[in-house]
Amino acid sequence: MLTSIIQSAAAGWIWRRAQELGSLATVLIPIYLAMPPHMQEDVRAIFAGQGGGLTISAAVGLLWYLWTQWQSYRATTVAQVVTAAGEKILPKPGSAAMERVETQAKAAPKRQTLWERLTGN
Repeated sequence: MLTSIIQSAAAGWIWRRAQELGSLATVLIPIYLAMPPHMQEDVRAIFAGQGGGLTISAAVGLLWYLWTQWQSYRATTVAQVVTAAGEKILPKPGSAAMERVETQAKAAPKRQTLWERLTGN
């Protein structure tokens, strides 16, 4: 069961977000530490909710970021078919088209997952 969770599309999405946040921290922490003390106080005030109008704009930016991450997650986990012309088709669950897609997906050669590469399975 643990292996199936690690190999799922959702786990891959979470891993990509963890890498993204790690890289953002690697960039932002040195920038914060290089700021003069009065600017660091402003940043701390924003995160403490005492930044007035700045806090509202920071909250809007955070909500926008969270919304884009939700859209990215949904795009990763929703069943879809991409045609040779590059069009994306979303088959209806339970339809004949969805059954055909699922049988073709089961018959298609499967790439090794990261877990399989690391463990040698």
